[in-house]
Amino acid sequence: MSTTARLNTDTGEVLDDTAPEPFADFLVQHMGGRVHDDASRELRELNRAVSEHGKKGTLAVIVTVEAPKGHVEGGPLSIAVATVLKAPKGITPASVYYLDREGNTSRRDPRQDPLFDDPAGHEARVRSAVANALRGRADAVPPDLVDDLVAGLTAAGYRQQQ
Repeated sequence: MSTTARLNTDTGEVLDDTAPEPFADFLVQHMGGRVHDDASRELRELNRAVSEHGKKGTLAVIVTVEAPKGHVEGGPLSIAVATVLKAPKGITPASVYYLDREGNTSRRDPRQDPLFDDPAGHEARVRSAVANALRGRADAVPPDLVDDLVAGLTAAGYRQQQ
């Protein structure tokens, strides 16, 4: 720290004026350096987000100094330091959905028949759905039961949502 002198113009007294502690030194030692470490990580996160999204962001370091109740000059002060990160985020594009008769969302327009419905693919999806439904059973499921379930579901017009 450097020491300089200043003149009190009211009294004519020459006073020693010690330079203030550098803020970076205070930040590094506050709370064992945890706030400094957090701010460093958040700055890196901010830099990456701005680079990725091409939009500005901010990182604020907020220092709150408070005197206790019944404060006496020269008494201790409570100092809290916090960071506030506002990094840009990407915009998630919207997707188009239709509502089926029950009000559930679907990627297919329920008013149109599919142009290229693959019956073999449909049966494979039904088999997959049946296998997933039966997964976790302790006893083995006989293949003829799976065939019967697939045939029954297909005949009933079961269509797996895509």
